[in-house]
Amino acid sequence: MLLDDRLEAVAAFVGSGAAVADIGTDHGYLAMELKRRDGSRRVIAADKNGGPCEAARRTLRENGMEQEIEVRQGDGLAAVAAGEVDTVCIAGMGGKLIADILAAQPEVFAGLKCAVLQPQNAYALLRGWLYEHGWRIEDEALAKVDGRVYQIIRAVPGQADMPSWQELLLGPVLLKKRPALFREHVENNLDSMGKVLAGLKRGNNPDRKRIEALEREMGELKALIE
Repeated sequence: MLLDDRLEAVAAFVGSGAAVADIGTDHGYLAMELKRRDGSRRVIAADKNGGPCEAARRTLRENGMEQEIEVRQGDGLAAVAAGEVDTVCIAGMGGKLIADILAAQPEVFAGLKCAVLQPQNAYALLRGWLYEHGWRIEDEALAKVDGRVYQIIRAVPGQADMPSWQELLLGPVLLKKRPALFREHVENNLDSMGKVLAGLKRGNNPDRKRIEALEREMGELKALIE
């Protein structure tokens, strides 16, 4: 089964032989493809809700893989036991929710060697949370699907200095690699910041310090692509 570019980027960051839990598996496409590409992997497909779990079981059944991947219903990392997997994939959720999922099961989180994350928003918050909790970002990628650019993060345990605000927002590895979608990635962030700035200026009592700080930050981001 072909994955879209977003899930393909997630799959590419999973190491060979890893024991993987796909958290929020939905239809189970990512879990199934991970198992197909490396039969030595243990793959658990997990979701909080019964509907997606049944959809994943149906996908596996239709592809003759129902005996190779276990589908579990559970809330985040509570679906797996400590030490049962060494890698988790969490894609398509908000950055704060991903951080909350990782924080909710500290014993499971402590046993992980890798987390492949694809947040929909709150990118800086998630990256900052990882560094605050003794993890660092090893690799990153951008993928575009249906006109939207997604950020994919491969994080591993290891103390490192907290990145700058630009690195937290755009990605420390992405800033170094400058992949093909980097300009669009920066422009998207500038567009979002511009909307916030316009809202601040329309207010009855504009916060001049916040406006000036935002304008300064936007200028720094523009300089990255000029």
